[in-house]
Amino acid sequence: MTRPDNLSKMMNSRNAASGVRMANERSKPARLHVTRRQVFVTLMMLICFMGTGIGYVWSNFEITQIGYDLSQLKKEEMRLREINQKLKLELATLKSPRNLERLAIQKLGLSPPKPEQIILLP
Repeated sequence: MTRPDNLSKMMNSRNAASGVRMANERSKPARLHVTRRQVFVTLMMLICFMGTGIGYVWSNFEITQIGYDLSQLKKEEMRLREINQKLKLELATLKSPRNLERLAIQKLGLSPPKPEQIILLP
């Protein structure tokens, strides 16, 4: 080959500006090379992350449920205290001497004792 032919061939196989050889073929897309260990570590991290999230949601749910239960128990306590107060008042009313005397006269037909019915013990 003559020199101009070599120059023409060289210009076709090299970049004219930089002189670097270039292959005129399509470049292959870069492939992601992942090892089994990387997949395993990624899966373990994902499982840990999901477990942490589920644990967080579960604990918040439990706290909410305990709050509802506590509220219900406080309402029940207030109701029972009110009932207890009413029962104490009723007991005091039933134990009063005036009420006992009234019930003895009205329901049992008793009367106050006559002076000759009273016996004094030494």
